[in-house]
Amino acid sequence: MSAPRRDRIGGVPPLALALAAQLVAAAPVFGAGLALAAATGATVPLPGLLALQGAAAALLGMRFGLAWWWAPIQLLLPAAVAAGLWLPVPAWVYLAAFLGLLLVFWNSAGDRVPLYLTNRKTWAELARLLPEKGSFGFIDLGSGLGGTLANLARRRPDGRFTGIETAPVPYALSKLRLSGLSNASLRWGDIWDEDLSRYDVVYCFLSPVPMPALYRKARAEMRPGTLFVSNSFAVPGSPADSLVKVDDGGRTRLHIWRM
Repeated sequence: MSAPRRDRIGGVPPLALALAAQLVAAAPVFGAGLALAAATGATVPLPGLLALQGAAAALLGMRFGLAWWWAPIQLLLPAAVAAGLWLPVPAWVYLAAFLGLLLVFWNSAGDRVPLYLTNRKTWAELARLLPEKGSFGFIDLGSGLGGTLANLARRRPDGRFTGIETAPVPYALSKLRLSGLSNASLRWGDIWDEDLSRYDVVYCFLSPVPMPALYRKARAEMRPGTLFVSNSFAVPGSPADSLVKVDDGGRTRLHIWRM
């Protein structure tokens, strides 16, 4: 696809939106607190102001288009920052925690794609979608910890299973997990640069944000008769050709388009 990656997935990075929400929320909350103190002499306790800032930032984040799971982060962030400034904890602890989370949830910060893991019952449903005979290619766009690839590669030694991942920790763990499987491989790369015409089944478990653009890419590149499968996330305006309800006790649905 020719458009820049950020344009394809909806604009401003979510981390920037989250920080903007905190700044926008802080100004009126602390401004009102200072005004109240100047007018009446009453002082609003700092924990109360921080709680109000977090709540306001969580609401603003949703208005800005952030995914729902940013709300608890926004709610707790002001208090966490304040605690970090006052508690006698070495600075390297916070840096290490931040870097650890960043390395695991790398795609969440930049692409609005959390780390979703496919469960075992969904693996079984995916296995039923694979071509019955002959060599075939399967790709997992954003393969996480590599569980889907490992399971399907063991079930179907006649297939070629490929994963693409950019989050450093999941990538490293996947490499180890797939090391003994000759028909499974993992690449570090951008899903938007991958040529989907080489695969018979393209699978993804991403988020609602990239789905419209990814569907257009699949339509443009995939061969007639091949399958594009999205776990849980539909494409607005382009209903799936079939829908598989996974018997996993949850709401897992496989949206399947035949190209």
